[in-house]
Amino acid sequence: MNRILLCAALCLSTATAFAERVSNDLLSYASPPDTWNKEVKARTYTSYSTINRAKGTYCQIFVLLGVASKGSITADFDNDWKASILSTYAVTTDPRVTESELGGGWRVKTGVASFAYSGGVSAAMLTTISGHGRTTGIVAVTNSEEFAPAIQSLLGSVQMNKVVAGDKAPAKPTATPDNAKAQPAPLQGYMEYNPFTKTWTWKLRYPPPSK
Repeated sequence: MNRILLCAALCLSTATAFAERVSNDLLSYASPPDTWNKEVKARTYTSYSTINRAKGTYCQIFVLLGVASKGSITADFDNDWKASILSTYAVTTDPRVTESELGGGWRVKTGVASFAYSGGVSAAMLTTISGHGRTTGIVAVTNSEEFAPAIQSLLGSVQMNKVVAGDKAPAKPTATPDNAKAQPAPLQGYMEYNPFTKTWTWKLRYPPPSK
């Protein structure tokens, strides 16, 4: 079994691994390097993509803009899965999911599913974050472990912005204390690929303590 550790970027500093820090209405994150192609679709998402033509490998990451929550993390995840995964990729199985508290009134649910593409097997991963009546998501699609560190590095850099109760305007960023730099458990994990069943799963690297 080929385990893809998405925390493989531990030796990379933020300064060398990323080009800039980006903030949208609900979260901020460290973007991939400038060598990745960046596209901004107004009021929808910001995407980053890269292709290794010699190897035939690729990776795409989409950071979705925040929208009104449908009332629960499950409803928000299901809506994102249908809109961002099922409508775009040839996924035919239900995602393997994990769900946990993110802290600060946020919950996170991550799902991974495999699909056939260009003679190989790709993984589509959705991370939905929901809280304070709002929701956002991050989609990652790849067919190679070589891009796993880039996916985890972006996820691990996420910081949620403050949402003012009843405020329909974009959320206001808040400073992160020096003693709060450790990233929450739900955004630290790894994708595991089983070559026999040709499926991918997402597992928390540091599972939260049981209640």
